Amino acid sequence: MDQIVIKYHNDSQHLTSFVSFWFSFMSKHTSHLFALLLSIISLGSMERANADSSITQDPLMKSEQAIMRICYEDKNNFPFITKESISDSKTLGLHGTLTDLIIASAHTSNLSIQLVRLPWKRCIQHLAQGKIDAIFAAIWTQERETWGVFPKLNGSINLDQRLWRARYRVFIHKHSNLKWSNGQFSGLKLGVAAPLGYIAHDKLSKLGTLPANNLTPNEGFTLLVRGRLDGYVIEKYIGQNIINQLKLTDELTTLKEDFMHVNLYMPVSHQWYQQHSELTLKFWQTLAEVREEQGDTIFNSYIDP
Repeated sequence: MDQIVIKYHNDSQHLTSFVSFWFSFMSKHTSHLFALLLSIISLGSMERANADSSITQDPLMKSEQAIMRICYEDKNNFPFITKESISDSKTLGLHGTLTDLIIASAHTSNLSIQLVRLPWKRCIQHLAQGKIDAIFAAIWTQERETWGVFPKLNGSINLDQRLWRARYRVFIHKHSNLKWSNGQFSGLKLGVAAPLGYIAHDKLSKLGTLPANNLTPNEGFTLLVRGRLDGYVIEKYIGQNIINQLKLTDELTTLKEDFMHVNLYMPVSHQWYQQHSELTLKFWQTLAEVREEQGDTIFNSYIDP
C-alpha cells in the first residue's frame, strides 16, 4: 500500500510540473498556433470548393450522369410500337420498330434512358412542362416548336435526323365512292376521321371533313363497315394491322393516293435541351446513323418475322 501511495504521489509531482510547463508554453505561442490552425482550415475549405466547382462545371460528367425520360403512346401501333411491357428497355425485337431504334441508338451513344407510356396528348403536355425529356414519334410543325426542340440544320428542320418516314392512307369501304386527289375529297357524305391529337386530325379539321365525334381507329373502322363513315386516316401499316386483327380485310381497303407523307422525329423538351444540348445533338446524329444502317432490317423483322 505504501509503495503504491508513494508512486502515485511522485506521479502527481511530475504531472504538476508538466501542467505548469504547458500553460507557460501556450501563453507564449497561442497566437502562432491559432494562426496556423486557421491556415489549415482555410486550405481545406479551398480544396473542397475547388473540387465542388470542378464537378459542377464539368459538362461531360453532367451529361454522362443524365437519364433521358422518353414518352411514347400507350397504344399498340404495330409494327412501330407494340403492346409489350416496357419493364425491359434494353432488349430489341419486343417493343416495335421505332422503340427499337431508340433503344439501339441510346446504347450506341451510351445514353441512359427511361421509357414511359402515356396517352399521346399527355406525352406532349408533359414534354411542354418539362416532366418528360423527349417524346416519339412527332411530326414537325412550326407551332410545335413552342413545346419541343426538333433537330435543325441551318435553321431548318433536319430531314436526315428523322426517326422514320411514314405514309398515311385513307381507309374506306370497298364499295365507297370517296376519292382523294390534289388535296381535296370528292364523294364525301358522312365525314373522314383520324386519331385525336395527330397531325392528320388537324389536317382533316382544316378541310372540314371531321365527324361530330372523335373516333379511335377501331371505332372508325367499325363505322366504315357499317356504312356510317366515309373514311379513316391512319398510317398505312398501322391501319392494315388493325384491319387484320378485326378480320375486316374483305370489306375495307385504302385509296391509292397517300393522304400525306410525313417525317417522324424525337423532339426533346426545351428544359432538357438547355442543359444537355451537346448530348442531344450527338444522340440525334446517332439515331440517323442507326436508322440508315438497321432501320429496314428492324422493320422487316416485325412485318415478316
